[in-house]
Order: sequence, then C-alpha cells, then structure tokens
Amino acid sequence: MDDTPLKSLSPIIKAFVLVGGITTAGLFGGAQLTRSAMAAGADRYRDLDTLAQAMHHIEAQYLNGTTTRQLVYGAIDGMMDVLDAHSVFLNPDQMAAAQVRTEGVYSGVGIELKHVHNAITVVRVVPTSPADGIVQRGDVLTTVNDETVESLSDAAALLRGPEGTSLVLGLDRRGEDRTETLIRRRLRDRTVQVSDLGQGWVLAEISRFQRNTASDLDRGLEKLSPSTGVIIDLRGNAGGLLDEAVSVVDLFVSDGMIVETHGPDDTTLESHPASNKTPHGGLSIIVLVDGESASASEIVAGSLRSLMQAKLVGMPTYGKWSVQRMYVFEDQSAIKLTVARYLLSDSQSGTDLSGLQPDLEVSRPTSEQAAITQLRTLTADTPGAGPLLDILDKKGAGKVALPHIGPLSERLTLDPQLAAAWTMALNNR
Repeated sequence: MDDTPLKSLSPIIKAFVLVGGITTAGLFGGAQLTRSAMAAGADRYRDLDTLAQAMHHIEAQYLNGTTTRQLVYGAIDGMMDVLDAHSVFLNPDQMAAAQVRTEGVYSGVGIELKHVHNAITVVRVVPTSPADGIVQRGDVLTTVNDETVESLSDAAALLRGPEGTSLVLGLDRRGEDRTETLIRRRLRDRTVQVSDLGQGWVLAEISRFQRNTASDLDRGLEKLSPSTGVIIDLRGNAGGLLDEAVSVVDLFVSDGMIVETHGPDDTTLESHPASNKTPHGGLSIIVLVDGESASASEIVAGSLRSLMQAKLVGMPTYGKWSVQRMYVFEDQSAIKLTVARYLLSDSQSGTDLSGLQPDLEVSRPTSEQAAITQLRTLTADTPGAGPLLDILDKKGAGKVALPHIGPLSERLTLDPQLAAAWTMALNNR
C-alpha cells in the first residue's frame, strides 16, 4: 500500500550516487571513495567496494556494452528481490504510471481495459470522460489509429498522448465493427461508481483506493440517499492509499479502531480511530470480496465487519497485511518499500498469504472452470475422464474469474456473488 512519496535519499542510495559518479569516470578510484565513506561511519556498506569493482569490470569489459544507469538500476532491482514480494524498484516510467494510479490524473480518453476471453475488452468507462456515452463496457478494442491492438501494453502505449490530440478507436460491439474518434483531455479518474438498486439499497463499486476515493463515495451516497444499506464491491481491488481506506470506513463508523500499523519490533507507528463525524452511519453493509481484494480492500472489509457487523460475500481475500512507502529519487525513479504491517480489530483477520474469510462463500467460476463442470456431466460415463479433468481443474486453481461486463440489471442475476449479496440484502430488510 502506498503512502505519500518522500523525496529523500536513504544512506545506501547515497552510496549508489557516489558509485554512479565514479563509474561515469570509469570507476577510477572507486574503492578509495567507498573506503572514505566507511571511515566516516558507514562501515555496514563495506560490501559496496565489491559492487564498485564489479561495475568497473562490467563497464570496461562486457561484450555487449551497457550504461552506468542500467547497472545502478539493476543493482537496486536486485536488492529489492531479496526483500519481500511487495518491495520493488520503479524506473522513472514505472514511477510515472504509479503516480497516475495514485493521483488518478492523466491525459487520455477514459477507458479501462482487461483481457476477457483473449480479447482486449473495455471493463470500465470513466464518468464524464471523452469515452463516456460513446464507448460501452464490453466493447472489444481492436485498433487505435489503424494500428492493431494485440496486448494491454500495446493499448496503453497507443492510447497515451498529449492533451487535445485525437485518436480513432476501432471497436467490436457484439460482432458489429464501430469506429469512434475521441479527443484526449486531462482527466481525473473516479474509482467509485454508485448505482441505485431499489428497496433502499445502493451498489458502490470501488476499483482502487486513490486520492479522493472516499470523497467520491461520499458524494455518490449523498446523491442517491440509500435508506437501508449499501453493497460495497471490492472484487478485483488490489488496494491503494491507506488514508483513503481509513476515510471510506470512517463514512460509516463512529467508534472503534479502524486500523493500526506496526513497524520493526512490533512498534506502533500509526493508529487510525474512527471519528465522530459519520455521514452514513446506521446503514446495513455487505461487502463483496474475492482473491484479488488486497491491502486497502482488506482494511475496509475487515474493519467494517468488526465495527459495523458488515457481512462479507464472495471468496477469501488475497492476504496482504503490509504497508509500503514510496521513496522517490532525484531522477524520478523510486523504491516502494515495506515499512510496516497493519492490524485490524477483526478477530477473523488473516496473515500474509491468508486473507479474510467471507461470511458467505460464493464462487464465481472462471470460463475454464465452467467448461470443466460441463465436461464432467458429459463424460460422467467415460472411463478415465474424471482424473484428467481433475488435473485440468488443479491447473486452474487460484485463478480469479473476470467480472461480468453486462448492465447492472443482468449482473444482479448472472453474477452469482452479486446475486447472493442482493438476496442477502432483501432478506435482511
């Protein structure tokens, strides 16, 4: 989970800056400089002498050639590899993309894409964006400016561009080819969509926790004014900003500890109690979760269950109970470093790699799992078919089904998890 980026250099990165300066001059005297650093009290960095020598030999003799920046970035990347899975190095391009996800501000047309049945499919259209009202959820993106889109990375590269420039999208809408011309503009992505379900209930879909997620949810709830409850859909939501997760919970909770973060030696770093201002207190809450609901999503789901008796519906969550902080360097590269773990008052909280267990477990089979189920029926009398299908089923274990991309009226019946949550809501009126 990201925290506010801090423009500071850790001692080891300062050492790399020294080494970088040396290598630009062929690392002449590199060992002497690192020894000087150690004499000043940095003895723990003695092994940087080895690193400096390795970089010198690579730059001087490597057959295919390389650059100092490539070597420094590779060294930092390697350091992060020996830490936990959530501590990573980001080059400047990756850092820029991470900032877009955090801040939600970018130049584009406002579509979110995923692989659905081997096609690059629109799964969300940003409200009030150039694509809003023109591109529909479920459209397959085939071309951008007459260039074929073969992967999500292709699509991202083709869709990016300066504000005010145009692009032509080739779309397949249920077998019908369409062409739409859109103008890129500066957007603030809204990660929250609130829809009226009737019977005093609303559905709040939160795709990730970025800047303004809580305030967007607050405005959506104020507009529709549910009298009974809200179904919060956190499926596929891998997390985001800790403060935004806390603020989302605070919309409903008036008392109790939402989350604490603990650092080395179990030292309490931060405590986030609920505030007295609770604009949407008193509503019944059901939270949809799956194996991709992680980090900030688990804070929201677990805290609402503990403090508001919310019911969790779906599949066990991912199990990411650690906090990451971003340290941004002068060249706009960064490391995202695990600095703490978080604790909830939910007695059913999990641990790393062990997520929250739903109160009502409802699976949403992948297309492969659905096909295997059908094959089991068709081959029930075929000798040896069962064990082979078991092997196929095992290979697909752990995969999370793609969301149903039809309109809400269809999803209430065709999406088994949403249907179960809606049935629970109606039974608890």
